[in-house]
Amino acid sequence: MNFLKPDYNGGSISNIYGSILKNFDLNSERKPLRKSFEKSQKFVLVIFDAFGEKTLEKGIEKGFIDKQLIENFEHETITSIFPSTTACAMLSFYTGLTPGEHGVMGFTTYVKELGTIVNMLNLSHPSQEVPLPLIYQNFTKYISEKAVPIGDRLAEKGIKGYSVIPANIYDTPTNQFYHRGLERIKYYYSWDAFQAMRKILQENESVFLNLYIPTVDTLSHHYGPFSPETLSSASDLLKMLLKSLEGIKGLTLLLTADHGQTDNLVSHVVDDSLMEMLEMPPWGDSRAAFMKVKNEEKVREYFEKNLKGFELFTREEYLKEELLGEYVDPRFQDRLGDILAVPKVPESLIYSYRGPEGDKDYIAFKGHHGGLTEEEQLVPLLIYRS
Repeated sequence: MNFLKPDYNGGSISNIYGSILKNFDLNSERKPLRKSFEKSQKFVLVIFDAFGEKTLEKGIEKGFIDKQLIENFEHETITSIFPSTTACAMLSFYTGLTPGEHGVMGFTTYVKELGTIVNMLNLSHPSQEVPLPLIYQNFTKYISEKAVPIGDRLAEKGIKGYSVIPANIYDTPTNQFYHRGLERIKYYYSWDAFQAMRKILQENESVFLNLYIPTVDTLSHHYGPFSPETLSSASDLLKMLLKSLEGIKGLTLLLTADHGQTDNLVSHVVDDSLMEMLEMPPWGDSRAAFMKVKNEEKVREYFEKNLKGFELFTREEYLKEELLGEYVDPRFQDRLGDILAVPKVPESLIYSYRGPEGDKDYIAFKGHHGGLTEEEQLVPLLIYRS
């Protein structure tokens, strides 16, 4: 299986930031998408978490998604970032920085200043939900100082902006940062999310609006990315989105995803034998494992014997491939592993912080992401204009 690298040079979700600023005549050092758009007073970014291009294709192929729905959009395809996971992708969406620039190297990231691996969504240790006080109270201290949220830039020009966010993550420090400068609107279900979006577009002549919906990702993890449950949910969301846009004029809307997902047939749990060869547990994601190793040769022998479906990259190799972007901030060198393990097969590598019982749902996931397959990397860019 060939890996697909992110197209940071105008064909990645990290380039959407530059396109939004360009629409509102704001200067930016960030490269916009190669795809250009007519300027609109109303610009909307809708993110369906894990709604990958391959999920869309399977939905049409299996009859869950009506092809005529997609004909309402101009259909392009772009890539995610690497690791292809939400914690990295959200910072790239809202700041235009690549993971190598913003400093979040996965769902979990080793943060030397805190002396531990951190869940970069909850800002907690991976074994628990309770946030770590230092990073929870000052999230911006632990990411790049060059990370300027889109709302801050829009506010420079007095452009009104909104972000419609699930109630359960509405007030987390990460979401407070992502949506800084935007008015945050909480929602409880997809029905009220789309109604909130419609109301904002009706009441504002000039506006930026962001809507994030995690449903497809949740179902993909539990049922698989190409399951009837996942594909029917994607279809329903598309229908609700189009219904909510009826009669709205002067609009450009981009519908995309932070990443796709791939089937997970086997979850490999890091065992004592592998841990003896590592300085600490792996971090990153289940399909993008950064490892600080004691002996590279022994680790390679272990993978050759037990995890043949994984490709191992040295730090020099994955930096040369620019998987994290063209530039990696020297400040974040400690967050890079000596070795990076990326699977070529539908398998995952999991470190169980809470034991087999505590992590049984995670271990049982039927869909995973984080890696470099087409299923994980390719996401649709559906463009709606009115």
